[in-house]
Amino acid sequence: MSKFSTIDSSGVHPLRLPPVLPSHAGKRYLVTGAARGLGKAVAALLTAQGASVWAVDILDGELAATAAELGLAGHGRIDVADEQSIADAVDAARTGLGGFDGVANIAGIVLHADPLEISWSDWRRLVDINLIGTYEVSRRVAKAMIEDGVRGAIVNTASEAGKVGHADSLAYSATKAAVISQTRVLSESLAPHDINVNCVCPGGLPTAMLREVADAYSEIVGEDAASIFDKMVATQLGRHTALEEVAAVYSFLLSDAAYVIRGQAVNADAGGTPY
Repeated sequence: MSKFSTIDSSGVHPLRLPPVLPSHAGKRYLVTGAARGLGKAVAALLTAQGASVWAVDILDGELAATAAELGLAGHGRIDVADEQSIADAVDAARTGLGGFDGVANIAGIVLHADPLEISWSDWRRLVDINLIGTYEVSRRVAKAMIEDGVRGAIVNTASEAGKVGHADSLAYSATKAAVISQTRVLSESLAPHDINVNCVCPGGLPTAMLREVADAYSEIVGEDAASIFDKMVATQLGRHTALEEVAAVYSFLLSDAAYVIRGQAVNADAGGTPY
């Protein structure tokens, strides 16, 4: 171990989270995909930082429990693959919160397949949810903010897969690359209205989605999925990246502190992606 090292002999970095301050006091945020995983972590952090959070998810049963646990301002069901469902959910959130100061678009799915055997139905589902759904939520929230004369921020969710790509998830990688491009263009389009737009590119997180990845690899290599999951750690950390660590990136990008960071795809993968 290097004399400069502050970690133990296991090579695992400790979790270091900053103190929770009221940095979003008085703010009103919509968070999609908030029933569990990263969306729940973002909703929890923003609430702890003083924001009023309206959470939406297709998993409405789990969402109700999450809303009660976190003391959220409100919650509702959304299917981000359905235009009318998005319209209804955004309208309900706008009424419940009295307007928006921003949105964290976290709802998404991953599907795996041989790169030459991806079905049209899988392509359409990934595009509908990851790309068009993200756009439609952003569009409706942005229009509400413009109508109300509110400046604020939109933070989308891309992925390191949108930059480096993965052969067994070609369609997923393509949709996340498209989210990066969409973010860049929306940033320029909404700049005259003082609405900042960025996206986060997480790496593998200890969520149900990463377990699906482990299951897919298990079928390919014939190794136990649980063992594969345990090995899918951030190399530089020696452990899985914590949801709270990535949630802090969303919180920052929603804040005025990120005002000059615009249209960017911000890596939150513990050093895995080089650009």
